[in-house]
Amino acid sequence: MSDAGFCIDLNDKFTRVCDITQKGPKVELDTVGYAETAPLFFSQERNKVIEDQALVLTNLVTNLRIKKKLVHIVIPDTYAFSQIVEMPKLKEKELLAAIRYQADEFIPMDIDETSIDLEILREDPVAKKLLILIVASPKKIIEKIEKVCEAAHLIPDSLETEISAAGRLFTSILSLKGSKSVVINFGYYTTTLYLVDPESSLIIFSRTFKIGLDLFVKDMRANLSWEDKKIYEALKSIGFTQNASVDLGKLFAPIMKEFANELQKFLVLARDHYNISIEQLFIYNADTYINQLNQALTTSISLPVGALPIQNYLLPTPATTAFQTELSSLVSGIGGDLQ
Repeated sequence: MSDAGFCIDLNDKFTRVCDITQKGPKVELDTVGYAETAPLFFSQERNKVIEDQALVLTNLVTNLRIKKKLVHIVIPDTYAFSQIVEMPKLKEKELLAAIRYQADEFIPMDIDETSIDLEILREDPVAKKLLILIVASPKKIIEKIEKVCEAAHLIPDSLETEISAAGRLFTSILSLKGSKSVVINFGYYTTTLYLVDPESSLIIFSRTFKIGLDLFVKDMRANLSWEDKKIYEALKSIGFTQNASVDLGKLFAPIMKEFANELQKFLVLARDHYNISIEQLFIYNADTYINQLNQALTTSISLPVGALPIQNYLLPTPATTAFQTELSSLVSGIGGDLQ
């Protein structure tokens, strides 16, 4: 891991900054902060959103007194296509050529408007096979982020998706070896499920679907006619708490049914295609904004769903104490800075 840079987790709702130091098997949070991402940053192409997001970053870096200029950037899985595949052992240039040649099979995007990257996860020297993570991102998003960094006087050193940052965290710090588990990345617009290999702690399969925090917010906005501030406060304080003044669990029943269906389908796939009978699930990211979401999911699928235990791998610092109730949301930022 380089000490020269820090990580920017550029999410739909928040832009989070993490500057960490790895100390043996644990991580020290040196600097952490966040601010709201410029509205419609990912969906609009206007120069105004680039200027607004550059200002968000400039203010964050200034307020946190960060002097570093090199940044590692993580974007949501929502804005890229990721696939984990097994391929013959080839050199990286040959692998990229093979992937581009079979682009229609691997990447459901216009190849001319897409930037493709790959990461070798595992090599089998006997079978001469490679397990590879293929990530394809729209060039427009990459170019937009580069312009934001330039305007904020920052130097982008790397850009990756959440699956790559999480995978690095699992294999280098937060080991899930021996655990037959699925990790739930509950995001703002979407959720991504990661199937973790119990022998290596590698992510070996993933799937993204359109259920995220925003769907719960929209449901409350439509049915209760509350302002967003009150909605977020109620989600954090009430959520799925039983016998509360407002029965949000009943309101969210259709969403939770769909959520549980997606989880069950993934569990069946893990068993039938990967011969892994899942025993537990871990959740992170925007789960901190809905009280007792993990308990509600546990009830829905009859398997334990717990918070990803990131706190067990962090050394005590003022930043860790300040963000102790939001550590789950820092997973991508911590993983992204483990470079």
